[in-house]
Amino acid sequence: MFSWFQRNNTPAVNKRQRLLGSAETALVHASQQHQGYTKVGEVLHLQGPYISVETLSAAISLLQRRHPVLRSRLQINPEKPDSFLLEEDDTLKLNIRVIPRKHADHLIFWRQEWRQQEKKITNIGQGLAEFWLLQDPEDDNDDNSPREIIIICEHSVCDGISLSSVANELLIALAGQNDNMFANSLDWPITMEAAIQRSLSIIGRVIALSKFIFTAFYMRVINAQSIARIPLGDVDFPLTDMCDFCHTESCYAMLNKEETQMLVEKCRSKGVTVTSAVSSAILCAASTLVKSEEDHPTALRLSIGADTRRRCVPPVSNHDLSYHVSGIMPFILPLRDIPTTSRDMWQLATVIGDFIKASVDAGQILALGLIMGKIFQKTLGPPDFSVLPTSAISSWGVLPFSEDYGRWKLVEMTPFVNMILGAMPFTILQNVNGILTIMQIGADPLVPKSILESLCNGTMQKLHQMIEA
Repeated sequence: MFSWFQRNNTPAVNKRQRLLGSAETALVHASQQHQGYTKVGEVLHLQGPYISVETLSAAISLLQRRHPVLRSRLQINPEKPDSFLLEEDDTLKLNIRVIPRKHADHLIFWRQEWRQQEKKITNIGQGLAEFWLLQDPEDDNDDNSPREIIIICEHSVCDGISLSSVANELLIALAGQNDNMFANSLDWPITMEAAIQRSLSIIGRVIALSKFIFTAFYMRVINAQSIARIPLGDVDFPLTDMCDFCHTESCYAMLNKEETQMLVEKCRSKGVTVTSAVSSAILCAASTLVKSEEDHPTALRLSIGADTRRRCVPPVSNHDLSYHVSGIMPFILPLRDIPTTSRDMWQLATVIGDFIKASVDAGQILALGLIMGKIFQKTLGPPDFSVLPTSAISSWGVLPFSEDYGRWKLVEMTPFVNMILGAMPFTILQNVNGILTIMQIGADPLVPKSILESLCNGTMQKLHQMIEA
């Protein structure tokens, strides 16, 4: 525990090495031991001319020149065998998979391929990212056909914000724009723990962690109601074997530009964030799926992820390819208090927003970030439904993409994650070029696809109801 208060500058054996932080190490263990669990990726849906392997490879080489993480191999730390380090290798060529597919399958083929590949493990000595290129060979001479570039990365060295920044840079490199961006290498990114320790004094860390621990115990005492549970699938395997028998299932829904703008303006008029509004819609949708008994009151619990980058001093740049994800105490809502009208749903969004602000002001995000690695270690393995929230949400925010990159147009960007141990629905929301995308994911068949679809459709229905109010 004393290590939480010590300053950690992520020392390395030499300048071409970087030790992984506590949370990063826990994520590597999760991926290595549980068939790629938590690996994250993005699908860049493009419209435009044929993309050759040579063109994509040249763009990736520029990314590697800029980002030391992308030109590094994962290695075991010889000084501490249960930890890892990154080691630069200028000869490293990241894997590019060229996957032919039919024109008519451009919206679904990548999902079928990911289903087959998601449990692939990054071996020691390999790079931590790979790329896929999907297009129809018969469209080689068509300058206005759909193409997909997919970037897949270990979650231990990225989060949604930094991976999106790198994906944007890849498209800039592909289009031959802004060569100055790739002229020099960035420094090694700082770990989340080191950034937080740099931001707080030892006394500040003690106070933040003490307040967080006290709040956790207090909430546990005063919230005696059982956790409302979205129905799970009837499985015939032990939950210790989820990674063998489950696969990640996901459902997506979008608001078009006009609808997204209407939601944003409505949120501004109500004084709430989009995340708070979507969280309200999720809770209302989830309430229609959970089973409740009058003599056994239950409460919905929503786990809320949070970015630590902009809360550190100095802030951590979004282009630093690294993991900076923390959270706050879960938001708890008794089922009896579920809103029934649009006005009440907006009021719930306000309550959620106030709860998030109070949690941020109490230093929960930085406090939790200090111990995130320990929490990951404790939560690996079969799910503990006595403490597992009803659902969870992570907002990637407004991401830094453009609509046009030279001869290619970015139609949309689709996120995905290996969640084969995800025993509850997990929501990711993002705004790309004015389009809000909501993704619901879970480990099927434990979290059935039908449940994810119902939750996703219900969330969108509630959002439309809130927009039109």
